[in-house]
Amino acid sequence: MSHELVIRSNTLDSEENKAKENELDWIIRKPGFGLPLGHMPDAENRFPLLYMDDRWGGGWRAATLLIRECCMMKFINALSDKPEWWRKVQDDEIAGKWKKEALSMDWTLYLKHADFTPAMADACISELKKKAVLYEQTGLMPVLDYSIAVIKSDAIMTPDVAESLRKGVKPLEEVPAEDKDWHPNSNEQVLDLVHPSLWPLMYGRSRVLRDRVIGLDDALEHCGMGTVLPKRKQKETEFLIKAGSFCEESITILSDLFQWLPCDVKIDPTTGKAKIASYINNLHPKEHSDLYAVIERFIEKSLPAWDIIYNWEKDFSVQRLRTDEAGFGDCPCPELCQLDDMDCSCEPWKRPVGEDEEPRDPDDEEQYDDEYKDSERKKLDDAWFFATHALKLPDADPLAEKYVRIDSSHVKTHGFFNNKSQVQVIVKLANIHLTPDKPSYAGGSWHTEGQLNEHIVSTALFYYDSENITECTLDFRTSANGDELDEGALSYEQYDHCSIERTFAVQQYQSIFQDIGSVVTKSGRALFFPNLLQHHVSSFRLADPTKEGHRKILALFLVDPAIEIVSTSNVPPQQKHWWLGTTGLDGGKGVLPAELGELVADEVEWPMGLAEAKEVRLKVMRERTWLKEEEEERLEDVTWNFCEH
Repeated sequence: MSHELVIRSNTLDSEENKAKENELDWIIRKPGFGLPLGHMPDAENRFPLLYMDDRWGGGWRAATLLIRECCMMKFINALSDKPEWWRKVQDDEIAGKWKKEALSMDWTLYLKHADFTPAMADACISELKKKAVLYEQTGLMPVLDYSIAVIKSDAIMTPDVAESLRKGVKPLEEVPAEDKDWHPNSNEQVLDLVHPSLWPLMYGRSRVLRDRVIGLDDALEHCGMGTVLPKRKQKETEFLIKAGSFCEESITILSDLFQWLPCDVKIDPTTGKAKIASYINNLHPKEHSDLYAVIERFIEKSLPAWDIIYNWEKDFSVQRLRTDEAGFGDCPCPELCQLDDMDCSCEPWKRPVGEDEEPRDPDDEEQYDDEYKDSERKKLDDAWFFATHALKLPDADPLAEKYVRIDSSHVKTHGFFNNKSQVQVIVKLANIHLTPDKPSYAGGSWHTEGQLNEHIVSTALFYYDSENITECTLDFRTSANGDELDEGALSYEQYDHCSIERTFAVQQYQSIFQDIGSVVTKSGRALFFPNLLQHHVSSFRLADPTKEGHRKILALFLVDPAIEIVSTSNVPPQQKHWWLGTTGLDGGKGVLPAELGELVADEVEWPMGLAEAKEVRLKVMRERTWLKEEEEERLEDVTWNFCEH
């Protein structure tokens, strides 16, 4: 922890917090451990936050996407799922067929009001050719990329690397049925092999080493040692945010109870090699030492993509299409719209009705009736209006000159995160099992990873083993920048909200979240994405309903390299069964018969036993569900409200 960071904390935090933190002589100082829980570097010196970027801000926002750019991102993502796409895109004949496919598709099935022009198709092919070079040289393919990006790879997890992980997890899988750890409320479909919500950091309960760190070799001998970490005050977890022009409200964005524990990972700044330096929480460092070596390889393979994502907004962000207006200019058919001095707007319901339709009653104003919204008449009105009132939309650059800012020279093999020599990573291993009795998985909820306590900035997902399941996707959305559509930033006719909705992939009075697309999560694929994106696992089921199926995933969560948090180098193992094995009280070393060892263990309050750890996990889950719902409600309350002039 840098001296500069400590000075900043002492300068900006209250006297009350200072007194609290100085109760003990903390030599190691991290948030919640010698420093205030909410301690962070200034925004320009860390990764941005989706929910709140400072005490008076509304959080990070992406550019507001036009419908056409959403379609372009979908097309590029779909083409890069084709076998050997990086070779085929260089073949003009094949690329020409892909262009024809794009132009023949009904894009309104993807997004209402969508279209696809020849220039858009050419731009996508040009962009894909550039990314093909990047993929062949690095194995990384940015998709859904604009203000942020998702990176997918079908190359970096080679079959031998995936097989090493399959073998490494077998001892965790091959346990008696009564010892299998089915995730709570998962209908015995999600099997936790390693999960950070078991034995997390517990403020007021966990023990920490104030004056030294522990590594893999000496972690077990420190079981039960340390000083109890003080409880946190609730006011530390509350932040003021701007709720209106002159209003503010207090929200909870930190937990005062729990934090997931990362492991420390040393990085050789000259070679990029990764070495796990402290135990992975809930993965025994001695019994599963072979698996540690395997996970090290996966962390090492994640570093180049994580480094790109960390610097994406500053170095690689793009916006393919921009506009400062929404509309069609002068009415192309004023005689049909019957424009006069008293009525200056073009509207779908001004369509002349057909001979076989019921005439409109000029005094009825049917467009305001609830029945009209889903009526066949409205469909005809809209179809006529969209056909006769074409928008002035920006078209793509066929050469995609400024659509790709990244090339293989930007993908580092060492010197990640400005030559950091250590990062922190949270590890999770989980399997989803389907059976003929339970043939389908319902999918997940929209979420980001962790709480602010963990400062997670990026996720790596490795789909290393799948069998007998249908296609599944990971869906992404994020918060868009509503200021781009404010009065003065966007020109449009008074009350012409329809033109805005026909231009941008947003809707009046709907959530400020924009869906940016979905990525197929096939076996052998790795995905990397920032924690600025909410993600959602789609549903899937057994391909053959008569046989069992599964999906196995390794998830790695990167802690912001600018914010070192309490890790397993500070917290001795909290698992009582690890401690029993180390002391010999489990009967393994002949210290005591196993039966007597169990009696002794029952009288020991710390380390914590499995039953209590599972109770704590439920509390962690409940708290995180509540905090996520609070965050979600706050963002869902922020809706598009197109200003009237």
